Amino acid sequence: MRRQGRAHRKDPHMKYFPLLWAALMRRKARLLLTVMSAIMAFTLFGMMAGFKASLDREIGLARADRIFVMPRFGFEELPESLKQKLTAIPGVAKVTAQNTVEGYYCDPHNPAVAMAVDPDVRGVWPELSVSAAQLAALSQDQTAVFLTRGYARRFDKKVGDMFPIKAPDRQREDGGQTWAFHVIGIINDMHTQPGGFALTSLKGVDQAKAESDRYKGGIFRVLAADPRQGEALARRIDRNLANSATPTRSFTEKSAYQNAFAGSGIDIGFLIESIAGAGLFMILFLVGNSIAQSVRERSVEFAVLKTIGFSDAGIILLVAAEAMTPCLMGAALGTGVAAGFASIFPRLVPPGVGVPAPAVNPAVAVYALAAAALVATLAAAIPAGRIARTDIATALSGR
Repeated sequence: MRRQGRAHRKDPHMKYFPLLWAALMRRKARLLLTVMSAIMAFTLFGMMAGFKASLDREIGLARADRIFVMPRFGFEELPESLKQKLTAIPGVAKVTAQNTVEGYYCDPHNPAVAMAVDPDVRGVWPELSVSAAQLAALSQDQTAVFLTRGYARRFDKKVGDMFPIKAPDRQREDGGQTWAFHVIGIINDMHTQPGGFALTSLKGVDQAKAESDRYKGGIFRVLAADPRQGEALARRIDRNLANSATPTRSFTEKSAYQNAFAGSGIDIGFLIESIAGAGLFMILFLVGNSIAQSVRERSVEFAVLKTIGFSDAGIILLVAAEAMTPCLMGAALGTGVAAGFASIFPRLVPPGVGVPAPAVNPAVAVYALAAAALVATLAAAIPAGRIARTDIATALSGR
């Protein structure tokens, strides 16, 4: 008798599951399309949330005392002799020059970049994944390169291999366009450079250029003596060089991430949030339409449930669960797909593009599930109100 009593007490908690299952399976094709749409939307949402998490992390790590100095006009080239002028500006602690050899490896559809740096680059960029001894090795062997692990995988290179880059816009002194580097080491990847890079000697690149192009064409990284004065120093640099032959556009690393990613003029944070919001709106529309149609089709069934003792609250919870199921399934599976894309993202990013890989971590998954629950609640709100207002006699009569 006790066992029967316990079973009887459990029945009220179990009676909704068969009803929920029957409701979901009523239109299998509609359920499948809704879940697939939710997966696609939450894949997009997961990627965008992951990008936002990565950018927030980058903003937190970005330094207010590190300044990028670039030519104000794209067609100009900054001479490396500008280094002395920058060093003499009050508030500047350290300056390093940087240049690039941009082209392709073997095929024009296979872009490749070699980043040429000064031996003192770690004074301004200490997190660069190369040691002082390795930088010294580049100075001694000016056709050598270090490849990041991701770059070595991309081009299937190992220590001792040749790494030729054909750069049509960077002519050599001998008239050729192919820069024949050889790999002397593999260095760690950097999350701020997801596409990977090759590292070579700035002096070596300068010496190999055509004479008319030597010692110009690069950018500068400047370290401010006082981190609190980074923005003011960037403005001071531009003022000091405004009337020179090479006016500059300077900005701190912190402001580059906060305001316009890499100085491109695009508010990346707003763009990411807008795309993620568009994905959620799409799911809200699809699930809301599906649930509303389902409720209209089953008005008589809901009236019968009320007749046999189901409360309005119980039926509304049933409808909410029906909306919640495809949303949560889509959020879980879509976040998993987004995590898969995030893992291969560094291999898809063109070299030299400093877009951090999306961080699709457990926090993003929780965020996606919470967003799915909110969307399902909103989608079920209008149908729930209709159920609450339904008159049993009217519904049973089919009107």
